[in-house]
Amino acid sequence: MKSKIKVIIVGIMAIVILAGSVAYAAGGGIKKSIQVVINGINLIVDGQTISADNILYNGTTYVPVRALAEVLGKEVVWDAKTNTVEVNDKEQYFIEKNGIKVYAKTIKYKDEYIDVNIKIPVIEGMNNSELMDRLNGEFEKKALDFKKETEKSIKETIEEAKEHGWPLRPGSVYIDYDVKINDNDTMTISMTFYQFTGGAHGNTIKETVNLDLANGKELALSELFDSSKDYKQVLTDEILKQMNENKEILFPETLENFKASDDLNFYLLDDGIVFYFNQYEIAPYASGIIEYKIPYDSLKGVLSEEYAQRFLNHIQ
Repeated sequence: MKSKIKVIIVGIMAIVILAGSVAYAAGGGIKKSIQVVINGINLIVDGQTISADNILYNGTTYVPVRALAEVLGKEVVWDAKTNTVEVNDKEQYFIEKNGIKVYAKTIKYKDEYIDVNIKIPVIEGMNNSELMDRLNGEFEKKALDFKKETEKSIKETIEEAKEHGWPLRPGSVYIDYDVKINDNDTMTISMTFYQFTGGAHGNTIKETVNLDLANGKELALSELFDSSKDYKQVLTDEILKQMNENKEILFPETLENFKASDDLNFYLLDDGIVFYFNQYEIAPYASGIIEYKIPYDSLKGVLSEEYAQRFLNHIQ
């Protein structure tokens, strides 16, 4: 059963450290000067040291909620509108025979100007810890950079609206992810980034990471195929065939100019490879993100020996 601890903060005290050990706390109309000891206690939970500022006051140790919760394997969600902190079990997906877990690190808050709802994937249990740490760092950096960029744009839009007396439209930033496959020594994580900054419509971008768990590496498209075969022509033919089935949603020049390359965006499934095109790449905004799936069986003549054996044997 999912456990949840909800802490309603009434009159949050924002502690500002000044000269010496004096701190001023303000909140809920109450102001009080207090004497505290900063980092006077070593905190160890299940053998792991909590490396975050703690405060000793009147014989009680105060620890940042997020620092303690994350050591205990929980996620923390802050709702600025209601002054609420939620400490939840981490949401886990695809706990498979390979022992790899993917859970969400959540950032969530809302005020009159912006609605933020972000889920950042965090991987645990990969044999290649160096790759795992790099990916987790990249996931978080991309999410935080996207959030920062969106907030900056929203701030500029609000300032312009106030200057001209225009109605204010709240902005938003949503980030979510999906584990497309975590089986057969293969994992694909897809992240979706959405932002609305006050224009005619929002914008959505998809990014994916494809992993070879057996070899402990990130997969490039070219590695899936036999370099001695003209796999790019096969991909071109297969994708063009699907494009022609619904060509009215594409830019007129897409069919004339399209040629597959190793730079195509893709993700792996149990039964095929999906190639996707973000908004405006091959079609107008209204067409959204467009995907074309090619079954492994249609690629068996050009897949590399290693991946042909892995994928084709899996679906037989």
